[in-house]
Amino acid sequence: MTDDSSALHQKIRAILERANHPNTPQAEAETALALAFRLMQKHNISESDFISDNASNTHRSITSQRFVLAGPYRVRRGALLHVISLAVNCASYRDMMDTAPNTVTMVAYGSPHDLYSLEVLFTTAELLALRTMPQGDRRFRTSWWQGFTVGVDKKLKKENSSLIREAPGAGLVLVEQAKRADAEMRLSTPHLRSSSTTYSSDRDAFSAGKSAGAQFSSSKNRLSSFPRALGKGKISP
Repeated sequence: MTDDSSALHQKIRAILERANHPNTPQAEAETALALAFRLMQKHNISESDFISDNASNTHRSITSQRFVLAGPYRVRRGALLHVISLAVNCASYRDMMDTAPNTVTMVAYGSPHDLYSLEVLFTTAELLALRTMPQGDRRFRTSWWQGFTVGVDKKLKKENSSLIREAPGAGLVLVEQAKRADAEMRLSTPHLRSSSTTYSSDRDAFSAGKSAGAQFSSSKNRLSSFPRALGKGKISP
């Protein structure tokens, strides 16, 4: 890591620590999150423009990373990860083959730099949400998570638009990175379907079928449970 790169990472870390500090107001924390995102994107573009061809192949290689989300609001948190993944030029989907109880598994594709940005920004945004979420019943908080995700999405899109205006050609670099990540995801996971918030593998039929098969009974009344079992594989709104 070069001195400039090390200094940049330290600066980003300081900004994110400020965003996560319990005394930082929500508006200021959101601004800090956007600033950290902007610096990560800008640094990525600079590397793409100026590193050597050999280093470029490594830097631009597409890999995958799994995020296993447990605990409350995991579906909403998965949607949050998805919108952040798009902002940092990654592609992601929900792995319905993971049948572990009370977890949501998201799989993201992108360059090592973009996946690092995704992990750091998602962790920060998630902590910010948990710190600022108001009191209320589950329905209220679920709706709040949806609004928070939309707000983060708009904030990051605005930062991307601003960055593209300031750096001629940056838009092409970001679009190319996102297309490569999406292509690799589709190549590695051919059975994907889209929903209103994310992608999921339609192999979730396997999970639903496994669950339904486990409930098999010779009783005619048991057959009525199968349609409900198949419905469990879908992402709840």
